[in-house]
Amino acid sequence: MGKAQTEAITLVLVSGIVISLVGVAYMWGKPMIDKRSVLTQFTAATRFMEELDSKIVTIAGTCSSAGGCEETLDFPVPGLISLNETSNTITYTIYVNQPLITGGEVLFNTADNGTVARYGETPGVISLKGRRQESGLYSLVFSVRYRELDSTEPWKGYKIKLLKSGKSDGNTKILLSYDGTETQTGAAYNNGDLVVSKIKVQPI
Repeated sequence: MGKAQTEAITLVLVSGIVISLVGVAYMWGKPMIDKRSVLTQFTAATRFMEELDSKIVTIAGTCSSAGGCEETLDFPVPGLISLNETSNTITYTIYVNQPLITGGEVLFNTADNGTVARYGETPGVISLKGRRQESGLYSLVFSVRYRELDSTEPWKGYKIKLLKSGKSDGNTKILLSYDGTETQTGAAYNNGDLVVSKIKVQPI
């Protein structure tokens, strides 16, 4: 057998071994890569929800004129954001290929999930639910729900009210703006006056 033939056979064998090793590494490494990717998406979505809540609370607490204090937030991960005026909740749903949570609900920023809480608690409750989809993907549903905060000195209630502006859902970004404050006499949970700060929400 000639030297050239020997070199050709050696090259074929080495190439086969390399391809096999790459295949094994891919099979073992791909789940690790996928998990890192999912964790990156999860972290980005969590920070987005925290920033969204912070913007809403800041607008409600500092703005003085309707139509002012506009803010825009772009989605860090492709997904769908929806507003539910009835439950006073914004949800942000993304899809991943690895399970992080598939049952129950995880609270991020408070241990008190009540519909009414004492003044000083966070007005927005950020939470996460996960579900397995028929497609084999997993949905991560982040939500922030705004509740009433009651004080005893004086007897008052304070609430952020989310109002639809345009569509109820979108998949690119979300626009926020202040729409004024109104006081509802005797409407608080503690029978005091309820101060309602209205925030317009426009998913795009």
